Amino acid sequence: MKYFLFFWLGLVSLAVQAQDPTDSIPGDPGALSVYSTQDLQFGAFSTGASGGSVTISPTGVRSVTGTVTALDLGFSYNQAEFEIAAPLGVTITVMNGSNVSLTGSNGGSMTLALGGSSPASPFINTTPSPSRTTVGIGGTLTVGSAAANPPGTYSGVFYVTFNQE
Repeated sequence: MKYFLFFWLGLVSLAVQAQDPTDSIPGDPGALSVYSTQDLQFGAFSTGASGGSVTISPTGVRSVTGTVTALDLGFSYNQAEFEIAAPLGVTITVMNGSNVSLTGSNGGSMTLALGGSSPASPFINTTPSPSRTTVGIGGTLTVGSAAANPPGTYSGVFYVTFNQE
């Protein structure tokens, strides 16, 4: 008899903090603005006997390692996306925050390490205003055994800093 444990994991909360340069005034055309448009989601998967990892690339490709099996149960998986409004020609650097512990709805926790960005950081803004540059950010989730990570929804908050030079 086979048993399948599955997880649906999505980061349902994102925190993005944007700060105007100290020398700017409200509405300054030289200011950087950041808008969160899509949460990072890992979809449904099974831990298998010992776990492993689930990775979402900055372009939304999902891969697994160890005994983790990706499942297609209709749950979305995708990269986090942000829209950046910045002056044409400036350099933008994406700086990921620390690893995050995600808490499960039925107990357990998993660690999220943010990955690279698309476009790769640093990049030069080539999108003229009022259009925005879309930046995708992926991540890797460390998954334990089914005992350590019971099925459920895991959530947490991560921080990303966008710096304009």
